[in-house]
This record gives sequence, C-alpha cells and structure tokens, in this order.
Amino acid sequence: MLATRVASALVFGPVLIAAGYFGGPLMWLLVAAVIVLGLLELDRLFAHAGRRAPPLLTVPFGLAMAAAAAARRPDLLPPVFTLALLVTASAPAVAPARLKAADGVASAFGVAYVGWLASHFILLRDLPGGVAPFFVALIGTWVFDSASYFAGRAFGRRKLVPATSPGKTVEGLVGGLFAGLPVVWWLAFWWMGVGPDDAAVLAAVVVGAAQLGDLAESALKRGAGQKDSGTLIPGHGGVLDRFDSLLWVMPAVYHVLRAWLGVSG
Repeated sequence: MLATRVASALVFGPVLIAAGYFGGPLMWLLVAAVIVLGLLELDRLFAHAGRRAPPLLTVPFGLAMAAAAAARRPDLLPPVFTLALLVTASAPAVAPARLKAADGVASAFGVAYVGWLASHFILLRDLPGGVAPFFVALIGTWVFDSASYFAGRAFGRRKLVPATSPGKTVEGLVGGLFAGLPVVWWLAFWWMGVGPDDAAVLAAVVVGAAQLGDLAESALKRGAGQKDSGTLIPGHGGVLDRFDSLLWVMPAVYHVLRAWLGVSG
C-alpha cells in the first residue's frame, strides 16, 4: 500500500499540480483523460458484476459535460445529463439483444459518477480566484488521505465499515480528521481569505467528502469482486483508485463556495 501511494504521487501529483496552476487546456486534457479512462474502468467493474456501461454510450456524454465546463457553461450540465439519462434508459429498449435494463441504469450512473463529478475539476479551477480553492481542496484531500493511511497502519484496530472497505479503520479516520481539519481550515483562512466559521465549514466538507468518496469507490470494487478499478499503474490500480476522493471533494467544494459563500462564476 505504501508503494501504491508513492507511485500514485509520482505519476499524478505533478500532473494535478500543473493542471491546477495553469488551468486551461492542461486541465481540460486531464479531465478528459480521467473521464475516458474512468468510464472504461467502470465498464470493466460492472462487467464483473454481470452488467455493462458501454463506453460508446457513456464517454460522449462524459466528454460533453467536460466541454460544457471548459466553456464556462455550468448551466449546460443538467441538460446534458438529462439527455444522457434519456438515451441510456432507452438504449436497452432499442437494442434488447445487446443491453439489459440494468445496463441502462449502470450507464446513467457512469455518466454521473465520472462525467458529472470530474467536470467539477474544471468548474472549481475556473471560479474567480480558483487557484486557491482548487489547491485547498487538493492539498486537504492529500493530507486527509495520507494521515488516515498512516494512522490506520500504526494504530488501526476497529474496522470503520468492514462490509464495504475492510482496510479502513476508525483510528485511521480519527488520524485523518486530526491532520486534515486544521490544515484545510488554515489554508482556507489564510489563502482564500474566508472567515474562521466559513473555513471550518470548508474543512468539514473536504474531509467528509474525501472519506465518502473513498468508501463509495470501495463499494463499487467490492460489488464487482475486484481489488482495483484498473491497471493504469501496474500492481497499483487505476484512475478511479487514484481519483476516488477527489471526485467527491472537487464538486463538494465548488457547490459550497457557490451556495454557502456566494462565489459566482
């Protein structure tokens, strides 16, 4: 597991940092890659569980969402997803020999889970002053995940949600909270310039979303009977393994900034 984290940091860390710093086309390419590779991995996971989410059905809608975000038109995301839902739900009826009803549900889920959520990387970065909130979310997630991992290894005794993720422990969660909450609070207060109460809200949102995102992806893998979502880094997992927490954190921070703090963009 330690080797997994080191390999992931070496592969994805510089790419995420560069995309967050420069934004624009580099961020668009990163998100497009996450969407395409993530939907391919999700289809493979569903195949192990007897379902399919065909990439030919899901990838175009996922990329359309990323394009809407890149064009700074978040208002287009709901219509794109509505169209995706209509098409994926209708596909089994149009091609019953190739798709089951459950495949339509799986495809709609894939568009939402990968396409919709990943598009928020772009939306968050493109907010006014978006470099700071993007990196607060990114650094906060990394700190929480790393602290949870090391605290779990050192002190873990009680399982957090054994039916979903046998490796997660209560002690790991506590360690992640002790490290993640103050780091996010300080970064939000110092870097983003928000008040102490709003910084506390952001801190709770980041660590809560990071933990839930991790558990959600673990549930997908466990339902499919797989240890990893893919083989992008041989022996270490795939895109969904590496972006599981961030897929939840970036949308959560974006919507809190807009709904709670009134940031427009």
